[in-house]
Amino acid sequence: MNAPRPLPELLIYGERSIPPEEVQSTPYRREPYVRVELPDLGAVDAKATRWTDSRVLIRWVDDAHDTRGAWVPAEWVTRINGSESCWRDPYDHGERKELL
Repeated sequence: MNAPRPLPELLIYGERSIPPEEVQSTPYRREPYVRVELPDLGAVDAKATRWTDSRVLIRWVDDAHDTRGAWVPAEWVTRINGSESCWRDPYDHGERKELL
C-alpha cells in the first residue's frame, strides 16, 4: 500500500497577521472565481473563500489534484466569471448558469 502524500501547506504572501474578527466569507458554493498572479506559481484561477479589506484566501486544485490555499494581498486578485476559469470547482457543475 502506498503511503499517503503530505497535504500542501497553506501559503501566505505578505502580512501574516490576520485578525479573525475581520474575516468575512460568502455562503458555501457561492464563492466567486478569481485570477491571481502568485510570485512563485504564476497565474492561478481559484475561488475566493474568505477575505478582509486587505487580504483574500483563495482555494484551488492543482495539477496533482491537491486542494491548495493561499492568503494573498487583495490587490493581486481579479474577479472572473466561472466560464473564464482554467479550473472549475467540481461542486459547481450544473449549479451555476455561468458555467454551462
